[in-house]
Amino acid sequence: MKMSPNAKCVANHARLDFLPMLFGDDFVLAEQHMFHYAQRFCCDYDGGFWQFYTLPNGGGYMAPTTERVVFSSLNGFEAEISGDAAGIILTALVLNHRCWLHHEQGDDELAEHFILRAEQLRSAIDDHPESHAILLALD
Repeated sequence: MKMSPNAKCVANHARLDFLPMLFGDDFVLAEQHMFHYAQRFCCDYDGGFWQFYTLPNGGGYMAPTTERVVFSSLNGFEAEISGDAAGIILTALVLNHRCWLHHEQGDDELAEHFILRAEQLRSAIDDHPESHAILLALD
């Protein structure tokens, strides 16, 4: 599976700490949104194990362990990409969605957390072997 060269897979013993690190106090609902978005945008997605990755800048993302997936986004992008690339796209979409939600609800602290995580993820996209497809899907 193609993956970001700087991403580090989270060890099994550290998995419980990952989602609160990535999504803050909103981790339960944000994780549910990840699965919902996967069903919505990844053709033939039917659940499965997800891997967690940290980035050197403090950010991270989660990705389904499937090798390849057909990803179809609302902007007209449709392509077969790696599960890792799909995970980056899905994580970016959920970070954006949750940021706007918490901003609208007046929770500036959590909105700022999501902004930081989105910026950290965005800065790692250029190093990914499928950066072009990831950016097209997010455009």
